[in-house]
Amino acid sequence: MKKIFIMNLGTTSFKFKLYHVQGENMDVRASGEIESVGAAESRWQYTNCDGKNATGACPVPNHGAGFTLFLEILQKDGLLTSLQDLNAVGYKAVHGGSLSGTRIVDDELIAEMERVTPLAPAHNPIYLSAMKDIRENYPDLVQIARFETSFHATIPDYRTTYGVPYEWREKFGIRKYGFHGSSHEYIAGAMKKLQPEARRVITCHLGGSSSICAILDGKSIATTLGATVQSGLFHNNRVGDFEPFCLPMLMEKLDCDLEEVLNILSKKSGLLGLSGVSNDLRLVLEAADAGNEHAQLAVDTLIDNILGYIGMYTAYLGGLDALVFTGGIGLNSDVVRSRVCEKLAYMGLSLDAAANSGRTDGCISTPDSKVSVWRLKTDEESIVAQNVCQMLQ
Repeated sequence: MKKIFIMNLGTTSFKFKLYHVQGENMDVRASGEIESVGAAESRWQYTNCDGKNATGACPVPNHGAGFTLFLEILQKDGLLTSLQDLNAVGYKAVHGGSLSGTRIVDDELIAEMERVTPLAPAHNPIYLSAMKDIRENYPDLVQIARFETSFHATIPDYRTTYGVPYEWREKFGIRKYGFHGSSHEYIAGAMKKLQPEARRVITCHLGGSSSICAILDGKSIATTLGATVQSGLFHNNRVGDFEPFCLPMLMEKLDCDLEEVLNILSKKSGLLGLSGVSNDLRLVLEAADAGNEHAQLAVDTLIDNILGYIGMYTAYLGGLDALVFTGGIGLNSDVVRSRVCEKLAYMGLSLDAAANSGRTDGCISTPDSKVSVWRLKTDEESIVAQNVCQMLQ
């Protein structure tokens, strides 16, 4: 049996799951998270497989310290006797540049992640810091990264290439990579079991960061996120697709430098920027219902954005067998699902209103719908754990 500690890191957040893996069986034995990493006081919570819960607060200066905190908690709880019990730690890492797939954390991996940090400035530094800290404090512990770009390695070159000088792709790695790979990969695997005859699937991972993926016979052939996680679909705080030639004018009109404009586009745009209300879709929908025109425009733009990519990807796939919604918004917003699906009625898609308004995973289309529609919870960490175990073997 292997014991794998999987980390999912955010700017100020730390989430983990401890897996026991034996053959085909994968059991989550414990999970936990920390809020406000780096603050004077960070709050943490922990749950084990028996349902035991614990919470607390203490200084957690960085993500490496978060790992040490949960390592101590797991030992006190009896799920680990020592560090030697762990076969590996695994990361749901974001951007590896020329490195994709599942990789041992070594000098080459760290150097490549550092090289492409300008393409993932909000994510790579966090993972690099944790990797370096654990290497220093636990040098014998195996660290393995599963990159979010991995599932999209099957997208053809003509669909990952920008219309820029070719040497930019070769020398600088300026190309479309795609992200949220673990989520789209999990849904692809789930659909093989739920509807094995569905060869042409579109997955909509909608949340704080959103992306859509076209999947043919279980493989990614297109996705909305490109060289960075700022692109593609409309996001909660991020602009998504944007005209780069607007940048010089914005710098002049706002009397600021490029860094400040990029900060606005990545943190104060999307739902938040357009609605002027919130980056939380629920609050934006409430404001729209109350007559706020900017909020209504933000909702309409989001729906239209999703719809446009579904149309494009249906063309890429040569038709559509199944449409899947996942992620925080995809799972919880029946309004988004219904508004998108009503625009797809021309395809013979028919949503079951009662199923759509529920909170149960499964098929939410009517029996006679020509395209099945699903609401499925994703499990990114399990994909990372599976790939970590394959690497260990």
